[in-house]
Amino acid sequence: MIKKWISIVYEICFCSAVIFFIYLLSFSGNDLYVARRAEGYIKLTNHSFQVQEDASAPVGIREVYEIHPSEIPADSNAFVFHSVHQNVEIYIGDKLALRMNRSPNSSIGRSPGNCWNTALITESDQGKMIRVEIQPIYKSNIGLTPEFYAGARYSIYMEILKKDFMTVLLSAVAIVLGLGFMIFTLYSGHRFAFDSSLFLMGQFAVLIGVWKLADAGVWSLLTGRGDIISYIVFLTLLLLVVPFTQYIRELFTSKDHWIWNAACIISLCVFLITMGAQITGIADMRETLWMNHLSMLLMIFIIFPMLYQQVRTEGWNSRLKAMVICMGACLIGLGADVAIYYISGNFASTNLGMIGFLVYITVLGVMSLKDARRLMTIGMQAKHLEQMAYHDQPTGLFNRAAYADDTQGEGFDPKGIVIFMFDLNNLKYCNDTFGHEKGDLYITSCAQMIQQVFGAFGRCYRVGGDEFCVLLKHKTLQDCEAMVLHLKKLTDEWNYNHQEQFTAQIAAGYAMYDKSQDYNISDTRRRADKMMYKDKYLMKQGA
Repeated sequence: MIKKWISIVYEICFCSAVIFFIYLLSFSGNDLYVARRAEGYIKLTNHSFQVQEDASAPVGIREVYEIHPSEIPADSNAFVFHSVHQNVEIYIGDKLALRMNRSPNSSIGRSPGNCWNTALITESDQGKMIRVEIQPIYKSNIGLTPEFYAGARYSIYMEILKKDFMTVLLSAVAIVLGLGFMIFTLYSGHRFAFDSSLFLMGQFAVLIGVWKLADAGVWSLLTGRGDIISYIVFLTLLLLVVPFTQYIRELFTSKDHWIWNAACIISLCVFLITMGAQITGIADMRETLWMNHLSMLLMIFIIFPMLYQQVRTEGWNSRLKAMVICMGACLIGLGADVAIYYISGNFASTNLGMIGFLVYITVLGVMSLKDARRLMTIGMQAKHLEQMAYHDQPTGLFNRAAYADDTQGEGFDPKGIVIFMFDLNNLKYCNDTFGHEKGDLYITSCAQMIQQVFGAFGRCYRVGGDEFCVLLKHKTLQDCEAMVLHLKKLTDEWNYNHQEQFTAQIAAGYAMYDKSQDYNISDTRRRADKMMYKDKYLMKQGA
């Protein structure tokens, strides 16, 4: 029950994240002012730096960098650098060339996000000093020195794209794998009943891919929406833990252990607290990110003890070895990324975590696919056996066993049920006189006509050699009479078209469950039988 509620709450959180992101797209933005537009590489290392007190700044200081004209190549047409949760102003000479800060009309968040800032340099700007004034939004961003680039804008952008190429590629692979797992599960799940944990794996892979893809600086460069890109990073991180935990637990024999539910509940609480703090303005997602990192770290303290318990219970086998290798690579990569994140103040990033996750996704995903394939094979066999167990082979209709299951199960409610009974006249005479081949034709032809008239409205059964039954619901007795007339019309047409040595006749009777007359559906069937035998008698009398 707890596992089911965790899934429900997680889906609510996931939908909340999507709604929040759509809101950001509609009502959030940065103020961007660019003085010059032009077309157009060295890394600038020599510059002066000073910290100025500024009461109007978010953390009370302004960091000022000055680049002397002699450091800037004469043919430069762009000055570019990356800022992380910082308000930015760029001056060329005494003229403001670019300003990047949070729009006052934005109702959520204080940070413009992770942004690439480009100030274009014209001919009239040559020989002028460039001054960069940065206001850190959070205290953790104080003292982070950006890397400044000057030169041809195209060359600088290509260098940025080149640096992020591997991250983008690995992220795309993770997303494609994840979508493949999810589509496979959704497609196969409708046909075969097997564990849906592969869908969780796919969901986790997609979130991992989106996280690292958004974390690549190239997207803020291309879109100019560093604020939105940053929120994608935060939202995917918040949504990662639950599908990861729900998938991992399925790999353990102790999948119902309370500790898995506890990890999911903690992650969901972190999501709700983070979203609440962000929406109410108490704290930005960047400021509460440490809680999400702690919930991720918690998984390490859960997984390894559970692995130890699994080894003691199951023994050291190839599956456990693969799990240890994959999770080790995943957690080591994640730990390295988180450590570098805090050490660099989110200026530096690596692909260690992404590579570890891809190892994890690929190996365990293949293991899950093998399990799914095995379950699909079992499911196909079970479906075939069920088909044989509950269907009459000659006619394809449901058989007596299926009728018993349908009418004697706990969920069966006879209210509103109409039961039809049918009997084939002179089947024994047909078998004895013209042979069993003609008798089989008689049976299968009548079964097809019964299915044609009643199959779209209920279930048709062959309950004896020449006896058939149909269960319908929400039909009036007038509807039933019309259906019987339709069946008799089809029978007459069949006799006319086939001109067999025997004449097909289907005696029919029906009755609707009536609690004042019937104790159960068997009593209703007896009343339908009575009407059917009366019809059989009239047919034999030629009425």
